[in-house]
Amino acid sequence: MPDYNNYDAISWSLGTPITAGRLQQMSTNIAQVKSATDKYAKGVLVLNQHTAQVSSITNTVLHTGLTTSAYTIAILNSASGSGSTDQRITLEATRWYKVSLILPHIVLTADHADSKFTIKLIKTVSSTDTTLGTFEIMRTNSTAAGSMGGGVYSTVIDTGAGSTTPHEFKATITQSGRSGSAAYAVAAGTELPLQLMVEDVGSST
Repeated sequence: MPDYNNYDAISWSLGTPITAGRLQQMSTNIAQVKSATDKYAKGVLVLNQHTAQVSSITNTVLHTGLTTSAYTIAILNSASGSGSTDQRITLEATRWYKVSLILPHIVLTADHADSKFTIKLIKTVSSTDTTLGTFEIMRTNSTAAGSMGGGVYSTVIDTGAGSTTPHEFKATITQSGRSGSAAYAVAAGTELPLQLMVEDVGSST
């Protein structure tokens, strides 16, 4: 953080004249505060959450009846917001953006021994997908039904020169090495919502 070398508090009282010097000092103060705080995190830029499982494909998202295909389990796109509003974002230059999936858990029956689940965080620009992060989870218990894989999956990207093109983000899941044919699901509820978000976590310079 830069020092406030040229910062000077300006006091006002009734009848204090507005002078060029005072106005210049106000401009200097504003510039120094901006310089000092621009590097700070700006917080959540966009977030979408599911408080109930999606049981039929809606805006490409599906949570139940999953088998061996790659499924989108959360998305931020032109219709994912409340009332199908646009949740795409442009990228401010030289910032760190954190993309996070909060996954309550994967719901399994006993018919999934030794299978592997791959979770991907993906950005989409002009219909072109780029994988930002890949996470793998192995199923080892061959007999018991239950849940696994709950947690936060995130990656941080440098926005570089930035972009005025709208960016979409999504999270996908794929199962491989299945020992049987039973479907699986991902959980989503009011107490444990499934969430996808993009946060500004600070300057990359």
